[in-house]
Amino acid sequence: MYKYNIFDAHCDTLCMIADNGGDIVKNKYNLDKMRMMMYNGYTQVFACFIAPRYRDNAMERFNRLAAVFDAQDFDGITPLLSVEGAEMIRSAEDVDYLRSRGVGCIALTWNHSNRLAGGADEPEQGLTALGKAVVRRMNELGILIDVSHLNDRSFYDIEKINTGIMIATHSNARALCNHRRNLTDEMFKIIRDTGGAAGINLYPPFVTESGVCGVYDVLRHIEHWLELGGEDAVGLGGDFDGVEDNLPRGISGCGDWYKLLDMLDTETADKISHRNFKRIFFG
Repeated sequence: MYKYNIFDAHCDTLCMIADNGGDIVKNKYNLDKMRMMMYNGYTQVFACFIAPRYRDNAMERFNRLAAVFDAQDFDGITPLLSVEGAEMIRSAEDVDYLRSRGVGCIALTWNHSNRLAGGADEPEQGLTALGKAVVRRMNELGILIDVSHLNDRSFYDIEKINTGIMIATHSNARALCNHRRNLTDEMFKIIRDTGGAAGINLYPPFVTESGVCGVYDVLRHIEHWLELGGEDAVGLGGDFDGVEDNLPRGISGCGDWYKLLDMLDTETADKISHRNFKRIFFG
């Protein structure tokens, strides 16, 4: 039993189970209950990722993933549901439906732009009129805004109207790895000042510009954000099962979080491992 409690703000394991079979108890993926229960406690946010091929039947895809989520044996861990790529939202009322299905966090886009906002791979589009209405409704319902896959323009458009907490469930520091999916120092400070947090992503191309990394390289991103006053604004967002098994050396899945956390002092590890995101999601 590892001494840590874990709160991981993003994984794609739900999609892997839906598309390739298996279940959450024990599987061949990066994350399962057998490994999660090696810790003192484990809270996992499971993303309903709406891949581009599902754009035309996005709500059907969401309902399929939500049904798979409902069918899992999560006894012993705490599961939460999020949306990554809100292609199913065609009106602000759709936000209410997602909330009724248990969604507590929404990323408006994946890497591509849609009717709501601009994705990380397409820098021109900003937040649309519908996107603004959706953000306002999310604020009203208490749904967290995940900015991880937004382009810079959409990030700042949201910042102008947002009245709630902003989070980046799985993004790193652009100052250390100059990738469009990572956050600038200014973006991180904005997230911090809303009471939010950024979840450290383990995908090597977001950790080092060479795309090759070890656990120490991941630690550097944490240390950078701590230097920016981020003690209460950093968490975990591993992106397990969304990275095609491309993980830092020494990390093969959720059972290896302790290797990173062991490099931190006790109080900092406690906050980053679970307390910061627990406060944000549960109050």
